[in-house]
Amino acid sequence: MIENKPKLKVALLMNKAMYERILHPDDLIFLKSFADIVNVKPCPDALDENFMKEAIQGADVCITSWGTPKLTKEVLDMAPELKMIAHTAGTPRAIVIDEVWDRKIRVFTAAPVIAIDVAETVLGAMIFSLKCLWQYNSMVHSGEWSRNKEVVSKQLDYMKRLNYRLTVGIVSASHVGRNLIRILKPFGVKINLYDPYITDFQASELGVNRVSIEEIMANSDVVSIHAPNLPETYHMINKDLLALMKTGTLFMNTARGPIVDQDALIAELKTGRINAYLDVYDKEPLPEDSELLKLDNVILSPHISGGHSINGRYELGNYIVQQLYSYYTKGILENEVKKDIMKVIA
Repeated sequence: MIENKPKLKVALLMNKAMYERILHPDDLIFLKSFADIVNVKPCPDALDENFMKEAIQGADVCITSWGTPKLTKEVLDMAPELKMIAHTAGTPRAIVIDEVWDRKIRVFTAAPVIAIDVAETVLGAMIFSLKCLWQYNSMVHSGEWSRNKEVVSKQLDYMKRLNYRLTVGIVSASHVGRNLIRILKPFGVKINLYDPYITDFQASELGVNRVSIEEIMANSDVVSIHAPNLPETYHMINKDLLALMKTGTLFMNTARGPIVDQDALIAELKTGRINAYLDVYDKEPLPEDSELLKLDNVILSPHISGGHSINGRYELGNYIVQQLYSYYTKGILENEVKKDIMKVIA
């Protein structure tokens, strides 16, 4: 604690599971060196408005996460000195109301940390998929050896590729998109970017080519979706755009399901001319009768690409605590969420 400077007063508006998985004991010790936890009661299994109204009293900062209900006016009224919301997850859409901005309460999230996790997942899935390892795994497990399955082997040999000199098309220069650009650089790939909100100069600063969405779909060896889920992006990747993909393209979506016309994507996958890695879907959990489950040219994961590893969860808490310390000592926050960008973030 800075000498003669009062500690921050922090309310933990998190359920028990998030509290235990996100706030590492060492980070809690550090937090308590410059902040007092004002919660009278420990974090419950599930939060309701009554708990929130009681827990937030006297706080000038509240820490929230997945499972935290919306911060209603009635909750905010219980903390007239609240200056900041520290969200240990990604988008704050589920908890922030206009009243937050009206009261000039600052908001920041752990989205940059989650973005690194998602980008690493995308890179891993990209390498795994481009080498057709899941098909080869299936062959070996079924007692076959690829070189003895002439027809399938030829198809896989055609699909199988190194990353070097491939063209990767990235949709959106979001936190995830920018991190993917960063970690792809050593692989010698050409990176094209579609994002209507950035300029050619900004794209050049990222070291990528700013192109149209049509060029992304038609000329990429890999297409990776990282756009926010907004009314304007609903089924942005439609039947016509999917049809532009060349044979052998790897299509990846770790953003949100509704951005892609899933029925159109399934139809394209059924032709066998493309592969896909999907972490998000129109409906989640994925229905048991989904046609995606019947296809062998798509890898499916249950919306776990970011923020769901053990050490990754602790990184979220560490990032938030470090940001609070930066605010406490220097008044500085990184990646603060402003009202005017809420309409274009995930």
